[in-house]
Amino acid sequence: MSSQYNNMSGPHWHAQPLDDHHMIKINQEIHISPKALNIIWGNDSRYWQWTPLQKNESEFPHGAELLQVNWIEVTGKLDFSHLKPNEKYEIVYVLKFKVDAFGWHSCPIKFKATTTDGHATEISEILESYRKVSETWHEVPGGEFKVNSTHEGAVHFGMYEIGSDWWKGSMILKEVKIRPKVRA
Repeated sequence: MSSQYNNMSGPHWHAQPLDDHHMIKINQEIHISPKALNIIWGNDSRYWQWTPLQKNESEFPHGAELLQVNWIEVTGKLDFSHLKPNEKYEIVYVLKFKVDAFGWHSCPIKFKATTTDGHATEISEILESYRKVSETWHEVPGGEFKVNSTHEGAVHFGMYEIGSDWWKGSMILKEVKIRPKVRA
C-alpha cells in the first residue's frame, strides 16, 4: 500500500479520519473502511496492498489485501457518539480468502474489543474454515461491547496474531461492521 494513500512516512498504515469517505451508516450498522484502520506493515507493498472492490460488493472502493506477513495487527477506534447509549453492539470483520490463501490453519487470530471504561472481550479463532470457502465474503465475529449511559468514550478494536512466526497471506479485508447485537 503505497504512501500515495497515506502521507505518513514509514512502513505502517495510519488510520484516515472517520469521515463520509471512510465510514458509512446503513440502517443501524456502521461500516468502516480499512483505510480508517491502523495496519502494521500496511504501508509496505511487500506485505499489503489496496485492491479495488466492485461497486456491487462494497460501499468502499478499496479493500486491504494481505499479501503476506507473519505478524498481523489491524486496529481501529470508534467514538460512542456514533452509537446509541445503553445499547450492546457487536464487531464483525468482513474478510475474503483468495484461492491461494495460506497459513491460516495453525495460528489462532485474536479479535479484541475494549471500551475506554475498561470492559474488554477477546475471541481467538483459527480462520481455516473460512479459508476453505475461498472467494466468498465472510463475516467473522470480532467481539462485543456496550455503550455506557453517558454516551462518552470509545471502543478500540483489533485483529492480531503476533505470537508466532507462521506466515499468512492472500486475505482481503473489505470492512469492519459495528452493529446492534441481536438478542437471542
